[in-house]
Amino acid sequence: MEQAEFIRIVTEAPGMFAWMLGAGSSQSAGLPTAWDIIWDLKRRYYCSEEHQEVSSNDLQNAAVREKIESYLMSRGFPASSDPTAYSRSFELIFGADLERQSRYLQAKLSEKASSLTLGHRVFGGLFSTGAIKVVFTTNFDTVVERAVAEVTGKSLAAFHLEGSYAAKQALNNDAFPIYCKLHGDFRFTSIKNLTEDLKTQNAEMGDCLVTTCNRFGMIVAGYSGRDESVMQLLHRVLDGPNPFPHGLYWTTLKGRQPLPAVTALLEAAQAKGVRAELIEIETFDSLMSRIWKQFPERPKELIEKIDRIGSQAVSIPRKGEGTGEPILRLNALPLIELPDTCLELSFAAPKDWDDIHAAEKQARNQIIATKGSSIWHGTANRPCGKRLAQISPRCRRVPSRTVSRITRTISSLRAS
Repeated sequence: MEQAEFIRIVTEAPGMFAWMLGAGSSQSAGLPTAWDIIWDLKRRYYCSEEHQEVSSNDLQNAAVREKIESYLMSRGFPASSDPTAYSRSFELIFGADLERQSRYLQAKLSEKASSLTLGHRVFGGLFSTGAIKVVFTTNFDTVVERAVAEVTGKSLAAFHLEGSYAAKQALNNDAFPIYCKLHGDFRFTSIKNLTEDLKTQNAEMGDCLVTTCNRFGMIVAGYSGRDESVMQLLHRVLDGPNPFPHGLYWTTLKGRQPLPAVTALLEAAQAKGVRAELIEIETFDSLMSRIWKQFPERPKELIEKIDRIGSQAVSIPRKGEGTGEPILRLNALPLIELPDTCLELSFAAPKDWDDIHAAEKQARNQIIATKGSSIWHGTANRPCGKRLAQISPRCRRVPSRTVSRITRTISSLRAS
């Protein structure tokens, strides 16, 4: 499905969709995705076992990743492409030590290292006004809670594994908004990362998800579908009396193929008569920005909070002139001196821009030339550019009006 059609569907039926958020929805806030965490865990394990020093930036190198991957697979770690890689990495490194898990996640998901973006403010605003009523997430972070607080000044309490019974009760009582953390919260002891944990989802929380998907449509954003327990719950919805009454819409980044588990779910939903679509998007932020722009009847107070309308005078002191040769020339560099004369050159054979650039390069950029009906050139510190003139059989001074024109051209060239 095209993104534009999907946005029309969403904005025409506010409040009719529940959302499922994964780590990709928090990435623009500076928080790691599941892929980032998998490789960070592997990097840490490899460095501690082999007494090596590998930085996070080194992981951008495919050769480094291949070396670490090969080593860890020999130690029983799954390949990064394995759907169980996330949970197995936690299991092999932390075992059942929930305290170590919690400390690690608390450091990785620190609010100090993250900042909310437009997409998060839009989501928080729509969630707080009832345009989005129910949200499930596999994330441990507090991005959604912070977004609601920033936009509305209200607090949002998440249902998690230690209070899962209350989530289903809230749904039955229409006590919206409802925010459920399927895998727990790192601030509490109940975190589900281990393979055995994820084989079965908490019964109460799972029932809440299934019941929700028999009342609302579902939009999935930033979630890969790696967790078998969550995918089983979504398949359970299809056995219900009214599965995804407003459709199932799974968003994925452009050019990225969904996991086989996602494709299988969409095909199973379509076989049940559900409108199940895959939508390619650029980012979570761009998706929410487009939804916000098309959303009807936007409250003024929300517009001000989300778009941050308003101007503020600022004073940014200008740095002094540098003493070294600049590597990059920027528009802010001052023009110290301009030529007051220039030469018009004529040649036996026509010259093109490549010839001009070659001459400038030969002169080590001490001349500036441009081309109109003929070729003109000048230098900032010489009234006559001798280097370029040497390749021409004839050259003459041009009138003052032409000097003015070449000066403007040179100003433009030097400023860029």
